[in-house]
Amino acid sequence: MLWCACCVGHVAHAQAATAVAFTLPAPTGRYAVGTTTWHLVDSTRRETLADDAGPRVVEVVAWYPIARRSALPGARATYLRESVAEVQAFASLIRRPGVYDGLTAVMTHATREAPPVAGASLLPVLLFSHGYTGIASAYTSLLEDLASHGYAVLSVVHPYEVAAATLPRGIVTFLHAGGALRTGPSAVQAEWNDEDNVMKRVTDATGDDAQLRVLRDYFSGLTNTRVALARWVADTKLVLDRLPVLPRRTIASQLAARLDLGRVGVFGHSMGGVVAGQFCVDDARCRAGLNLDGIPQSGTMIDATMTRPFLMVYSERPGRLGASDVIYRRAASRYYRVDVADTRHLDFSDMNFWGGPLRAMGAYGTIAPERAASITRQIVREFFDQELLGQSSSLLTGVRVLGGVRVVRAP
Repeated sequence: MLWCACCVGHVAHAQAATAVAFTLPAPTGRYAVGTTTWHLVDSTRRETLADDAGPRVVEVVAWYPIARRSALPGARATYLRESVAEVQAFASLIRRPGVYDGLTAVMTHATREAPPVAGASLLPVLLFSHGYTGIASAYTSLLEDLASHGYAVLSVVHPYEVAAATLPRGIVTFLHAGGALRTGPSAVQAEWNDEDNVMKRVTDATGDDAQLRVLRDYFSGLTNTRVALARWVADTKLVLDRLPVLPRRTIASQLAARLDLGRVGVFGHSMGGVVAGQFCVDDARCRAGLNLDGIPQSGTMIDATMTRPFLMVYSERPGRLGASDVIYRRAASRYYRVDVADTRHLDFSDMNFWGGPLRAMGAYGTIAPERAASITRQIVREFFDQELLGQSSSLLTGVRVLGGVRVVRAP
């Protein structure tokens, strides 16, 4: 589902320039953007990924609209919300220490701890999950832009399976003290070693029955992946469940009071997109779901139905285009598919802006970073505008054509 399992060894030997700081694209909406964080302790679950297990603790990074007068100079949030540890852990894993340290100079467009915008209308809610062993801050461009258009975006940071998370105990990463990937994530990624070949067999198969047979056989071996998927869905449920009881007199509680929990969308990248699909099967609070290139849609959707619309966005990764269609066409109340030309998996994140060894080894497509960000923003925003706000999408309904973007709506 995420590229790391397949390419770490190749990146380690790549001779490439150090990544340099970049400027995040400005949000395109009418609102200024605020950001805050909070932590949730789930005493009903034990942490199984840490060396000293206690209750499961989940971090939330929120992005939301604020009044322009709240955007005070000097209060802008840094890009690496989990500190330089995010990129240092990732660089350590690919054996290129220091290669991304320059990203500490990047700033967001968001104001820290600003109160949410006032008004009679409540804010629609979007829940987001990052990729597996990904970097939570690497989706800032997309999440800021959604907030500037009036959404409250709650980014769920799944600890120990992300490059870094900031918990009450301090910063934790996906690495053991010795620098190797933790046992849990390593076991999950090991199950994906043959995924490229399996997905090619799916897309080469003729007919739904043949494709489903290949997928069912593959899913039967994803024991650790099933556990991780259930853990991330439970994390996402926890975020929604705890909104009414956040500590009083905090920005988090002020934001929670402004949320419209009758208009909840769920989306994510890679494994986070698969989580969105599973959440929308399991939890009726989901009103619409979207998956950014998380292939395949493992979990129970293959045998389930949901009364919610779903959008799948595919990159041009070889052998994967359409690999989950057979699941989504049957399960979703309305299924939309969007293919984005000249892209690879990481082009739906900010990482295309980073450069460095990832570009040298071909982790990105040929699409320009600015265009990839713009297309991703438009697709995600128009889908949720349509499904949560009732504003018909000219892109998804075929009224407007966007170069390099192919839209398919299943009958």
